[in-house]
Amino acid sequence: MPVYRDNSSPLVIVHQDVVLDTGLSVTSRLLYVVLQARVDDGINAEDVAPLIGLEDVQQMRPFLDELIDAGLIDNRRHLGRAASILIYRSPLSQERRVHGCVPCGRCGECSCEHTKGLCRVCDQMGRAEQEAREDIDRWKRQRDEGATYAITRSAARLHRWDCPSLNSPEKSLEQLELSRPHARKAGGQLYWSRLPDLYTAQELRLKGCRKRLCGMCGPDPL
Repeated sequence: MPVYRDNSSPLVIVHQDVVLDTGLSVTSRLLYVVLQARVDDGINAEDVAPLIGLEDVQQMRPFLDELIDAGLIDNRRHLGRAASILIYRSPLSQERRVHGCVPCGRCGECSCEHTKGLCRVCDQMGRAEQEAREDIDRWKRQRDEGATYAITRSAARLHRWDCPSLNSPEKSLEQLELSRPHARKAGGQLYWSRLPDLYTAQELRLKGCRKRLCGMCGPDPL
């Protein structure tokens, strides 16, 4: 049975109330720590038993039940995931121990290990999409204000706002869509290619801009 943790940190974080909980057996507390420590190795529960002095996974059952009752691990069926053990950094509230699996509002898979109603992958992708919306709104606002000059982050040259060498909303959105399938496989790492900052001639004169002009688009000299 696969083992998962509710966070991606390589550090093993154990709440002191768990370590000092005399209501849990010593073996249960050791099991909890070992489960946390070995998650990133992609192990199964069968690999854990010898590490806590047990002969096989069947002997782990009562200690797993202790941790389930304490709200420290969860072995319920979750949407989009095979039977598994999910480990929490601190005990779940009673409400979270009894509720059913909550599907992600975007992809329909389990969201229990992240934000209720939103899985980690969709949350990460949603942040990139929000960044894209804000960046496009900013770019359009600057265009509406009459900005016709563009400066990229590298700030090497001065361009026209529509220079073909620059990112446009259409180009960046196309890149975003092309990377979407790969982003889902990579845990939600969706990248937005930021649009250049736009300026009016007056703004650049006040800044004392002395950049070389792009040879491709040939913006008007300041």
